Amino acid sequence: MPAKVDADDRRRQLVLAAAELIADEGINALTNAKIAKRLSGSTTMVTHYFRSKRELVLDTYQTMASRSRARLEQAMRGSSDPLAACLHALLPLDDQTRLEWRVWLAYQGMSVGDPELTRIWASRAASAVDRITRLIEADIEAERMPSSIDPAMESDRLFALIQGMSFQSIVDPKRWSPVYLRRIIDTELLRQRPG
Repeated sequence: MPAKVDADDRRRQLVLAAAELIADEGINALTNAKIAKRLSGSTTMVTHYFRSKRELVLDTYQTMASRSRARLEQAMRGSSDPLAACLHALLPLDDQTRLEWRVWLAYQGMSVGDPELTRIWASRAASAVDRITRLIEADIEAERMPSSIDPAMESDRLFALIQGMSFQSIVDPKRWSPVYLRRIIDTELLRQRPG
């Protein structure tokens, strides 16, 4: 009698294998055969859980976004400076976060000309900007930032900065090292917190 398989665990394994494949070789390398090979399984294992490449890509993207969100929440919970913790947690500073950013970079490329994928990407970005806005508003209320700052504009600017730096760090990791990324964010915060 074959061993019972936990369907959720198997889907998670497939998604993580897909994420690693996308990060290592790009979205065009995402084939059932390559995913199965990474898991020492058969291609039917992939097709049993995912009806199409698109479904697998969407699930992979959503899984990476959920991991990122959980990491942000954990970093902010344990910090005396939730805004700095949030901004640092958004950066690709280690293997796990670099994998997420590589998946997002591939996903963003796929979303060009695809209204559904663009909507999902825009929704995720809007959620991140809203979170940063609330944290800036809390900083203003606590008088760490001046009341002259426009929280919505500042959060847009910081999010765009993080995205640009993060994508640069994927293509030029030597120049855009984790230390350098953190230092830029810390410098931006110091500019907005005169005290």
